[in-house]
Amino acid sequence: MTARRTSLGFLRRFGRDRSGVSAVEFAMIAPVLILIYFGLAEFCQAYMAQRRMSHSTSQVADIVAQYQTVDAALIDDTFALGGLVMSPFPDSALNLRVTAITRGTDGVARVTWSRGKGMTKLNGTVAVPAGLIANGESIIMSEGTYDYVSPLNQVLPGAKRFSHTFWLRPRLVNTITCTNC
Repeated sequence: MTARRTSLGFLRRFGRDRSGVSAVEFAMIAPVLILIYFGLAEFCQAYMAQRRMSHSTSQVADIVAQYQTVDAALIDDTFALGGLVMSPFPDSALNLRVTAITRGTDGVARVTWSRGKGMTKLNGTVAVPAGLIANGESIIMSEGTYDYVSPLNQVLPGAKRFSHTFWLRPRLVNTITCTNC
């Protein structure tokens, strides 16, 4: 009988003891907090890669729009500068294309020339947003895509493709020509 009372007393004391509650609560909450921390860190990295890709695409359009005439070597150098903007992210997943588009007197926007890094050249007609250029005017369109691969594949599994398009008017001439595009 005393052994049974002793074991019941031990169980009662154990049930009333609160000295390890915070350690147990921390052990239950810590994995969730760590997962949230790594998820937010990874989201910030992906957002930064997307912003750098966007800046790279806009820089390509901005540089090309400042010339009267360009050639393939100048555009390739501009693509290389766009790759530098991606640092510290690898620029191997960065694809860029710059295209000159002119709207004819018939109202149809046609590709004047196009050059790409990782993207095929455009030909034919292009849909230009309404009101961007009038008949007889031209515009520079720069497009960029970036395939972001998460270092923590469990948080963001697979590659995420970011893309952006910029439209800029030529600054010095009505139509920028490309000698060997």
